[in-house]
Amino acid sequence: MVRMRAILMVALVAFFATGCFEVEQSIELKRDMSGTANFKLGVDMEPMVIIMAKVQKEMSGDKSPLTAAEIAAAKADFKKNEKKSSTTTKEDPRKEAEGGLPPGVKLLDVSVAEKEFGVTTNMKFAFDKLSSLVGVKLGKKKEGEGPADPTKKSVIDTPFDGLEISETASTISIHTKPQNPADKVKSEAGEQGPPMDADTEKMMNDAFKNMRVAWKITAPFEVVSSNATRKEGNTLIWEYDFAKLQKLGSSKKGMDDMGVKVTYKK
Repeated sequence: MVRMRAILMVALVAFFATGCFEVEQSIELKRDMSGTANFKLGVDMEPMVIIMAKVQKEMSGDKSPLTAAEIAAAKADFKKNEKKSSTTTKEDPRKEAEGGLPPGVKLLDVSVAEKEFGVTTNMKFAFDKLSSLVGVKLGKKKEGEGPADPTKKSVIDTPFDGLEISETASTISIHTKPQNPADKVKSEAGEQGPPMDADTEKMMNDAFKNMRVAWKITAPFEVVSSNATRKEGNTLIWEYDFAKLQKLGSSKKGMDDMGVKVTYKK
């Protein structure tokens, strides 16, 4: 069972760069419902590095807690392997998004910042109408560039999926469900092998426990009602940790109570 767990964890690390996630979607609206949108995805591999070291230690028959020296050695080994696997020629990050843009959406900017144990990607889009964002799909190449690399999957390839907009004569309502990266990772784990045992699932949950997901909407309208976590000026902010995302996804009531919801007066 320990060996199966190790194989599963290695497969997930290689396939998804699984780690602790920071996800943020933000929208800035104009009165005509055009505007800009940002998508931020940060991946921190440090928790997974420690989990893998723990699994490897258990495989040797030692179930004692990791020492500071063992954690330091695991981190050093990860950095060494990352350096060996990196290439000198890096693909333009704009290609990750430009091929999957629907009509009415334009990619304005992409930036990629590498960290000690991870990477943060920021993308900025302009849209003619808010509903067009639903069709944004990452990782899709432009026509004529050949098929996308199936080994380069993203935990969130449709960052604005589920976005719903409804209007009446006097109001505009926006509703969406924050995406939980852990759901896709666990789904892939199920495809990689047998169902996870309780210990493996606990390890996965431990890797995600510091995950942060946020939604932000800035609009020049009066707020009639919203369930935002907090407000900064004209910006409404919804914030989720791993526990809150798990509760949100467990039932329709969770979605109704904790999903992103706001109604504006025109």
